[in-house]
Amino acid sequence: MPPKRKGQRNNTRKPSKPDAPLPTNNVVVSGAMSDCKLPEDLMLSILTLLPVKSVQRYKCVCKPWLKLFSTTEFIKMHREQTAKNPQNHSLIIHSIDEDYYHNMSLLNVNSTAEEPTNLVNPFPVIFKEMDLVGCVNGLVCLSCPPFAQMIVLWNPVLSIWKAIRLPNRGIDESIDRISLGFGYDESKDDYKIVRITIFKPDGNSPKNFLRAFAEVYSANLDSWKRVRLSFQFSITPTRNNVIVKGRPYWTAIIYDPVKMFREVMLWYDVENEVFRHVPVPDYNMHCTKGGRFVEWKSSLAILVYSPTRERDDFVDVVVYDEGKGHWETKSCHGPIGLKMERHMQCSKDGVILAETPEGTLFLYDPVTNAIKEFRIAEAMKTSYEAFSYTESLVSLKGMEKVEEQDKDKFCIKMEDLVID
Repeated sequence: MPPKRKGQRNNTRKPSKPDAPLPTNNVVVSGAMSDCKLPEDLMLSILTLLPVKSVQRYKCVCKPWLKLFSTTEFIKMHREQTAKNPQNHSLIIHSIDEDYYHNMSLLNVNSTAEEPTNLVNPFPVIFKEMDLVGCVNGLVCLSCPPFAQMIVLWNPVLSIWKAIRLPNRGIDESIDRISLGFGYDESKDDYKIVRITIFKPDGNSPKNFLRAFAEVYSANLDSWKRVRLSFQFSITPTRNNVIVKGRPYWTAIIYDPVKMFREVMLWYDVENEVFRHVPVPDYNMHCTKGGRFVEWKSSLAILVYSPTRERDDFVDVVVYDEGKGHWETKSCHGPIGLKMERHMQCSKDGVILAETPEGTLFLYDPVTNAIKEFRIAEAMKTSYEAFSYTESLVSLKGMEKVEEQDKDKFCIKMEDLVID
């Protein structure tokens, strides 16, 4: 069966079954539901299924609803219900136009819309560079590479943002770069930013090539603290490669007494506040076109496509098994029907976002084999980055409304910041 093209929809994905009524303990509902003829638990279940914008509007219905919708318990319940529904699964896409302005777009993978929704980017336009660090529970982390001079947390659907106060530490000549990671500690309901400072080599010893310093920001405490490193490592990217179940992962190099250096997937354990690492799959090493680390249905995975002519439109999904401690090829999907220059990300339910050699973006559904092509106006080819995104009511203390910025102020370039 030929793949579906743009404009065609395949509805063979089964809708999720409605959940049983939610328990009302731990949520203040008595006043909010006093005039409702429906049972409180049923009414609460209905309210947690509403889109974020609807909940925002219904805050004006009455003071009890305003109070209910602002509780951490309701926000968490709403977030969990939203994440379960495939109709809410989206991708947030960062692209750069010909004027080198950073644009942000939101694409619902199950929508019939021809183009993504353009978002008002809160990142200050005075910075020439911007990284999309990642997304967790509806919050987006943005930064300015290579030294993370600016860090922003942003809820695009609520259109609120916050500039994160940086550690009281300057940038000196010994620093090579700074890499960021974004995570979530569910046990404390705390959003965390990991800031790893990589230093330039000092001396000829192999260990001197791996010098790092780590700090972690807690949104609950609105402060930074240093994290002790039990082993030394070096990181090349200026942001985490992937976020899995609220844990940021980076491709990194560690010192090995036998092999001298060894490539691993470094990750930060947000609950226990320690760094750990897992091996990198050999699959990635031998594939000349490489792969992309993603969160594949709540597991660390890598999407790999073969460079050979016979299989260049197939994608292998290689998943890391935490219990067994090794990588396994779980599935192979294709033929896709479009030439891939690179695959960039996948949604929570496994819909793959990729780019063609001509710069066209497309979604590929491995379940239905359907393809949907689209473009982002004025975006330069290969400038795209993306992360899986699900809307939420999550807000942090100190967040403010996003305002449209004057692009004429977008005039500071990285070369202008270099002092001769």
